[in-house]
Amino acid sequence: MRWNLALLALFLAACNLSVSPPVAGDLPVGESQVAALPPAQEGSGGDLRPGVAVYRIPLTQDGAVEVAAVSAKLQLSARLRLVLLDERGVVQAVSVARNWFGAYPGVAPLSLRPQGITTDPGVRLNLKGQAGQVFYLRVENYALAEDRVGLSATAFTPNPRGEGEVFSSGSVQGAIEFIGEFDRYNVASATGYLRLSYTGPLDLVALLYNGPRDLYPRTLDPVASCAPVALAALLVVRDRGLARAGFDEEGSGRYTLSLSSTPCP
Repeated sequence: MRWNLALLALFLAACNLSVSPPVAGDLPVGESQVAALPPAQEGSGGDLRPGVAVYRIPLTQDGAVEVAAVSAKLQLSARLRLVLLDERGVVQAVSVARNWFGAYPGVAPLSLRPQGITTDPGVRLNLKGQAGQVFYLRVENYALAEDRVGLSATAFTPNPRGEGEVFSSGSVQGAIEFIGEFDRYNVASATGYLRLSYTGPLDLVALLYNGPRDLYPRTLDPVASCAPVALAALLVVRDRGLARAGFDEEGSGRYTLSLSSTPCP
C-alpha cells in the first residue's frame, strides 16, 4: 500500500497535480474563520502551485449563501481564489473578483491584481442549497508569500424578480446571482418596446420567445438593447454561456428591463 501511494504521489507530481489537503475546519453559515495560507510554490515551466486550505460548509437550512474571502495580511497584493465543490468533489463555482464569479477555472482566469469594484481586495461567490447538504471551499493563495485570510459565509435573500411573473408595463430590476440562473417573465400581454440596461462583467442577454417551440428567439444584449415586444410570450434573462454570475449590485449581476411606447433607435 505504501508503495502504491508513493507511485501515486510521483504520478501526480509529474502531472503538476496534487492531492487535496485535509479539511482545515468548518465554515458554518453565519460565522467566520481566519485561514492561514502558505505561499504558492513555483513549479516547472513557471506554473504556480497555490497554498491551499479547505473548509467544509454544512447547510442547516435551505437557502442562498454568499461566501467571501478578504486578505488581512497581503491586502491589495493578495492573489486569492475560491473554488466551491459539492460533496462529490465537482466544481460548482470559482471566484474571479469582488463583483463576479464563474462556473469553472477556465472562465475565471487569475489576474495579477484583484479587479473588484471597490478597494476591498476580497473575492466572493454565491451558492444555493438545501438543509443537510455539504459544500467544500478550497481557498487558494497564488502569492509567493503566506497570507492570512478572513472567510465568511452569510445567508441572504436573492432578488425575487424573474420567477415567471407577468411583466406588461413599466420597469423591473432583476439580478443573475447564481451559475446557470434563468430569470423568466411572462410578456404575453406586453406592448411597445423592450429595453435592457446592464453594465457589468456578465455576458448578459435577454431572449424574447414567441412561444414554447420558438428555436430562434430575438436576442437583446447591452449593445443591441432594444426590440419590439409584440408577439413575444416569454422573456428570459441569463448569462449567454450560463458560465458567469454576480451579485444584486450595480456593475455586477443587476439589470433593468423597461417597457415603453418609445420606438427603438
